[in-house]
Amino acid sequence: MRGIEITWPGGEHEFKLTIDLLRALQERCDAGPAFILQRLSTQRWHVDDVVSTIRLGLEGGGMGKEAARKLVTKVLDDRPIAELVMTAQAILMAALYGAQDDPTGESPAGGENGKRENPSREESGASPASTNGPMHSTATSEA
Repeated sequence: MRGIEITWPGGEHEFKLTIDLLRALQERCDAGPAFILQRLSTQRWHVDDVVSTIRLGLEGGGMGKEAARKLVTKVLDDRPIAELVMTAQAILMAALYGAQDDPTGESPAGGENGKRENPSREESGASPASTNGPMHSTATSEA
């Protein structure tokens, strides 16, 4: 599993939650990762849902424990914790469902092996849809 690069109030960093770090998060938050994600998504989060997710994610991304702790503390001294909820969500989403290359969730135009997933009508060889025929009707309303 690879990490995710995120630009957040603490700068641009790689975040990664390995199985061992997910277990540590679970222990600190007294809840499983999916439940923590649900709390983050529904604004019912606990402080450690946010703080520990980010700190452990930084450690998994290669930052030392003490440096991660200091950075998160510094950011929290300068900003309200609610501003970091989306960062924690993104870290957990990447750990549970995988990091996407494209944050919009769209596949590249070429798709896999250069093939488009939804080719245009012309590219697929299909003929244009008919506008005349039994299925075509014009609705009129009489008032």
